Amino acid sequence: HRWRKRGGSDPATFELIQKIQTLQRRLIAKTEEVVEKGLVIQEKEKLYSELKAILARQPGPEVAEQLTVYQQNLKKKTIQMKAMASELNMYQAQVNESKYEQERLSRELTEMKRKYYLQKRKEKLVEDMEYEGGGNVSVSKSGPISIHHEQITAAKNARIRYTGGGYAIN
Repeated sequence: HRWRKRGGSDPATFELIQKIQTLQRRLIAKTEEVVEKGLVIQEKEKLYSELKAILARQPGPEVAEQLTVYQQNLKKKTIQMKAMASELNMYQAQVNESKYEQERLSRELTEMKRKYYLQKRKEKLVEDMEYEGGGNVSVSKSGPISIHHEQITAAKNARIRYTGGGYAIN
């Protein structure tokens, strides 16, 4: 066999054979390293292409600028919305105050009307009593009219009543 030591051969040849064997082992080891590194390179290239595809899908700087503009607009709109909400609350308070004032004035008007018609009734009754013949009629501003019972019945009986057509009922 050619790799086996032969006795009595030329020592230079033997050394060359050993050198060849050593170089072949190194060549095999380096070949294995190259194969391993080739696999690593293939994995790295695959990872690189995947990352490149992911980066291609990622937004660019234009989108970041646009996002910044949208955020600024959102802040402005939020401030405007808060201002409008406070204005709305203020106007609602004014409406409530106006409603309260309207109710108060309405009650006041009703009370004034009641007093006015009561006063008119008193004046009419006094006028009717004076027309019937005078008498003891005294009117006070705060109190009711004090009239004798006979005068009231006389005033009721003496009064001429009319129907809707203007005809007297007696």
